[in-house]
Amino acid sequence: MLDRGLRLPTVLGVLTVAGVLSWGFGRWWISGGHSPLRVGWFTGVLLLGMAAVVVVTGRRMWRMRHGRAHVGPIVAERILRLAQASAITGAVVAGLYLGQALALAPDIGYAGRGELALAWSVAGLGAIALLAAGMVVQWWCRVDDDDDEESESSTLS
Repeated sequence: MLDRGLRLPTVLGVLTVAGVLSWGFGRWWISGGHSPLRVGWFTGVLLLGMAAVVVVTGRRMWRMRHGRAHVGPIVAERILRLAQASAITGAVVAGLYLGQALALAPDIGYAGRGELALAWSVAGLGAIALLAAGMVVQWWCRVDDDDDEESESSTLS
């Protein structure tokens, strides 16, 4: 995905764009007389489980950074890509779910929409957990620059 790493402003930008688009679509859909879209309560739990899998997988990199284990370069690359994909996926899904929750906010007291908005919010929080897990594991995958490389580049300058 990205050689220099996924930056927090990029992820927050994706979340914001997805949230605004989802909110706009949700308001348009509801104002058209349609019943609001639904999400299950289990969605938030599923996203939390996915975040846990990302963290457990990425823990191998944390242990390597602390000298407790060795991870091959291909495995490290795969863990990094999993972390980055999880962060982007979490941002998009959180934007979509939280946008729908905000679209329901004006009608929260009408026909059980408060409970539905709460379900969307819980799912959005699960997606934020996936986003956070991806960013943390990506941070664990960082490799500090070697002192040898720095001294060689300074002598060549």
